[in-house]
Formats: sequence, structure tokens, C-alpha cells
Amino acid sequence: MADLDQTRLLRLALRETLPPVDQAGAEPERGPAFTYVPPSHARALDPDNSVVQGIRGSGKSFWWAHLTSEPHRRFIRGAFPEVRFDPDLRVVQAFGAQPSSENAPSQAVLASLIKDYPARAIWRAVCAAKVEFAAPFPQADWQARVAWVHENPEAFDTLLTQADRELESKNQTLVVLFDALDRLADDWPSIRPLARGLLQTALDLRATRRIRFKVFVRPDMLQDRDIIGFPDASKLWAREAKLAWRRADLYALLFQCLGNSRQGGESFRSLSRVTANLHWRRENVSGGDAWSIPATLRTDEGLQEQLFIALAGKAMASAMASGPSGYKRGKPYTWLVNHLQDGLDQVSPRSFFAALREAADRTAEDSPLALDYRAIQAGVQAASQIRVNEITREDYPWVDLAMQPLRGKLTVPCTMTDIENIWSQAGTLESLREELKRATHVVKLPPQSLNEGAEGVLKDLAALGLINRLSDQRVQMPDVYRIAFGLGRRGGVKPLK
Repeated sequence: MADLDQTRLLRLALRETLPPVDQAGAEPERGPAFTYVPPSHARALDPDNSVVQGIRGSGKSFWWAHLTSEPHRRFIRGAFPEVRFDPDLRVVQAFGAQPSSENAPSQAVLASLIKDYPARAIWRAVCAAKVEFAAPFPQADWQARVAWVHENPEAFDTLLTQADRELESKNQTLVVLFDALDRLADDWPSIRPLARGLLQTALDLRATRRIRFKVFVRPDMLQDRDIIGFPDASKLWAREAKLAWRRADLYALLFQCLGNSRQGGESFRSLSRVTANLHWRRENVSGGDAWSIPATLRTDEGLQEQLFIALAGKAMASAMASGPSGYKRGKPYTWLVNHLQDGLDQVSPRSFFAALREAADRTAEDSPLALDYRAIQAGVQAASQIRVNEITREDYPWVDLAMQPLRGKLTVPCTMTDIENIWSQAGTLESLREELKRATHVVKLPPQSLNEGAEGVLKDLAALGLINRLSDQRVQMPDVYRIAFGLGRRGGVKPLK
């Protein structure tokens, strides 16, 4: 265990390097040193892979914001050699979390354009602007650009071929980034044709050698047949990659950030040398030095657990248990991730970092550990509330209508009949149907199987990872949702009231 002064520095490092939002929303000013690429993400960052799938908080917006930064790409080339970034790679932003139409047409401009032009013409115009077509392509505004592309398809093809050959002669690849497709329009029926046209254009560009669209997209969008059901779409999915985070990846990201903390980084690097004989490598980046995580600490969960024990102790309780494991309620290293997994066994860095930051803030200054086990439990409660707010307020408002009647009345695992009885008494399915009729501006995908009754709604909840079915068909809800939705579980973290 570290001494008290070092412990305070380590806790300070946690507070300093874990931003209020996760890595996926971090600003570029945080610098390349706080960038981490899990081994499995090398495929996602490969310029030749056009579709990158990831749940909310998995890093899609982070890469949209940071892949355009040469210092970040240079750090990645040095610290994570499995990622294929050529020095001459050119990366530019198109549609994403943007307030204006500088990079691509904004939501308001898209709403105007789609009235008069097919979606593919819009995205081909974006391509032309990023490739920097010369005259006669208009340089004025998006209305003029899209109109020209729509009216001059042969001239567009000619200019695209010329631009591709020029990039080939320079041995340069152009990658155009797209993100936040749920913001393409105000409602799902309007999002569908724009998203479909974007993916079709990404497929069209596979015919070029040096021009690629890279589209960061959530899984629900790729489950909608009206979006992905176009000819030859399978050729695009053959190059699909995923931003999935294993437990070792989450802890490696945490350690990469701690090792580069301005105030506590040296303490953490020293701790890793003393605890596991690990040595960090200094990388030269613009704006100062950056430390890259030792290779073994990226994948060796035994070493990771040793380090996390130094931060959070051996057990999720003040006393050891007499059972075979010797650890009452589990070990912090595994307990934290297990309680943040959704029903599809996925954990996002956003939830992981939210829990750890809350834990660091709640741990007493005179604690002998940087993270107290009670504070970790409170951190999971906070992460659960954040996750549920995202689901119910931003992504799927109908989920809140389905879950509110169950609050305080259900302990999981439970039978489907238990849920169906509560929904029947509350008139939940009828309320859902009426709300969906009234909600003319529902942004996100409504329940797809409401016509199948309670079983259909449960199927939709399972597809979103909010519930899962046990082998005996009872319904279980992961803690990352259960706690904030107010459902009980015997021996589990208390639900929020």
C-alpha cells in the first residue's frame, strides 16, 4: 500500500485525468498523451475500413475529433504500432457534433436540401468539397454544390477520378470522418434516407483507391433494414469494425491516463515500477512529452489487478469473508466492470470513467487507499444514473414509459409474468401506443415489436442491452441500468430512490 502522501497524489491523478465526460467526449486540448488504442481497435482505425460500430460512450466522437490531429496520429504511430497510419495520411471532418455547416451541411441545412435532392447527391457534394474539387465545382454554399453534383453526374465522376489519381501519385490517402448520425434530422423517418445515402456513398467510394469515408455509427442504426437494405451493402459490412472494450482495455485506458497526469503521473509510474517492475517509455509529441503504457500492462490482467489493488484494495468490503474466495462481495478489479456491463456484456469508457471519478471524489482525504470500496459502490450508482439518463432522455424516451411502473415493485431476476402483471395493472402498453401516436418528434428508434405485446417490448429491451434472459428464461437487468431504474436485487447494490 502506498504511503498517505503518495495516496493523495494518486487520488489527485484520478480526479485530474478522468474528465466529467469519458474519453469519447474529451477535448483535443487534453493532448495525445491521454489517447489509448486497445489492440482490437486497430482495425477500427484502419483508413480502409469504412464503417465503425460502437455503443454510446465507446469512443466514436473521440476519434471523429482526434483523428484529424497530426500530433495524435504521430503519438499513435509510436505508441501503438499495430495501427496502420501512413505519415502522408490526410484526415478531415465532415458531419459530426457541429453547430455550423463548415465541415458539412448542418441538420437545418440537410432538412432543406433533402426536400429537393437525393441523399447521395448531398454526400457526394460533401466528398467533392473535402477532395477540394476545382472549378466548375461551386465554392459558394451547400445548396449550389449539391445542385451541381445532382445536375452533373458525369463531370463529378471525371473530377473524382482525377483527384483519386492525383492522390495516388502522391502516395496519399484521404479519409473523411462522419459521426453523430442520430443528429442528421429531428425524427427517425427523416434520419433514415440521409443515413442510407451516406452509407451508399461510402460504398461507392470503395471503387476509388485513395478516397474513403469513415462512418462512426451506433448499433441500432445498423439494425434498421430501411437504412442498410441497399444493393451490395454486404460489401460494406465486410469492412466493418467495432469499438468494443474488454476489461483489460478499460484498465489500460485508465492507466494510460494516470501515467500522464500532470500532478500524480510520476507517483503512478513509480507505483507501477515498485508493484510490477514496469517501465514506461517517453514519447516526443508536440506540446511536451507523453508516456506510453508498458506493453504487458495493456493485456496482462494479473499485472493490472496488482496495480488496482494498490489503488483500491483487495476486497469490496471492510472485512475478508470466510468463503472459498476469501473476498466478501468480490474484488474491486472485477467487481467494478461486472457491475457496469449491460445485457450484451459491453461496458463503455464513459460509464467506467464516470464511476471512477465519482469514487475518487467521494473517497475521504485521510483514506489509506486512493479509492474506498464504498466510494466505488457510489460511483457505480452515479454511472447507472448517467447511463439511464442517456437512454431515456436522449436515445429512447419510450424506455422510461416502460420502466417507471416497475420502479420499487420488482426484484430481479423475475419472471416475464411478474413484469406483464405490473404493466397490465398500469396500462403501460396502451400508454406506449398512445404516446408513440402523439410523439411526432421522437428522435430515436421507437420500439420495433410493440405489436407483439409485453414479450415484444422485452425483446426490444434485450436488443438494447437493458435486460437479458437467464437459462430458465427469467428476466435479469444489469446493475448499470437496474440501480437507476429502481429495481431490487438480492445482495446487490441498492437501487436509487
